[in-house]
Amino acid sequence: MTDWLIDIIPQACPPDVMDAPEAYRAAWGRYVGEAVPGDGDPEDWREQAARLEAATRILPDPHVRVAGRPYGGPDPMKLAHYGAVMLRPYMDQLTLPASNVDRWDLMPALRPFLGRDVRSVACDGDMIDAAARGMLDRHPGAGVVAKFMLREKRLPLAFIDPDGTFMQTDEYGGKPERIPFAAWRWAGYDLALFEGEPDAVLVQQKARMRYEYRMQVIGGEPVCGAACIERFTPADNRGNRYDPRMEETRNSGRIESHPDIARLYEQFAHETAHAIRGEVEGPYVMDLYLDDAGRPHVIELNPQSNSGLYALDMDALLTAIGDNPAQFMPDPSRGGMPGCLGGSGRQTYDATHE
Repeated sequence: MTDWLIDIIPQACPPDVMDAPEAYRAAWGRYVGEAVPGDGDPEDWREQAARLEAATRILPDPHVRVAGRPYGGPDPMKLAHYGAVMLRPYMDQLTLPASNVDRWDLMPALRPFLGRDVRSVACDGDMIDAAARGMLDRHPGAGVVAKFMLREKRLPLAFIDPDGTFMQTDEYGGKPERIPFAAWRWAGYDLALFEGEPDAVLVQQKARMRYEYRMQVIGGEPVCGAACIERFTPADNRGNRYDPRMEETRNSGRIESHPDIARLYEQFAHETAHAIRGEVEGPYVMDLYLDDAGRPHVIELNPQSNSGLYALDMDALLTAIGDNPAQFMPDPSRGGMPGCLGGSGRQTYDATHE
């Protein structure tokens, strides 16, 4: 049986920590420190505590490593890993199995499940502009979204309206203004810095995305899911493997129960995961949406390690993880290259609730 290393990043408890599940507070007190009210973020702390409590209860022979503190357990290279990955990872975390899901845009088998027109183009101003204009021409009235794919969050998304304008933001704090889109106005110096890099920018048809939902995929199979409701954490799960509570518009605050959509998403996620099994590597999350006609589609894929949990069934997740230790074992032959973080080394923990 495989032993496990559980990585936890210590952080201040939230002011309402005494309202958190007693099991969370007990696990935190045992491995990190007494759970007393502080100024920590409620969602971030509950997600960390949920990971810790479920992992130490479900995974066999768990050894907890608290970031920034001495670790006296077995060799991490001989243990399967679970937990958050820091912005500056441990060397053993860098040898975890590779994940390519950060470049989901390059998976041909996934394209039919996106529900929108997408084009990958090189880091070239003329090519980006041409792709955006072509997308606007093909889909009048829809608009376009441009996303820089080489580095996570290096550039803001460019939301281009049907008239070809977008809201340009000023990195120095100036007032945003709506102007005609041009790649150089959006990407600036990065156009030169990454000039010629293939498949650097994803240009996609803008689509209304309703009832956003996150599926956890372990061992190639969806195992549980929850809607992308920012204020929900696993402490809010009511025993549903696929939580039925959703927001039609993300962050609207209007939470509705839709068991029928949850079942539709479960079926669709299984179909999609099986279709892309030959192209995807490692555990991942699949974010879904419903279009105006009630059809499910994929928003994007992301590495599983630091993904936001929302109202997730942690027992279902950790049971599946425990059944697939090979996906979480370090590989010494990787030699310190980014693994679970995705090919670009992204998805590291920066204390944000994603």
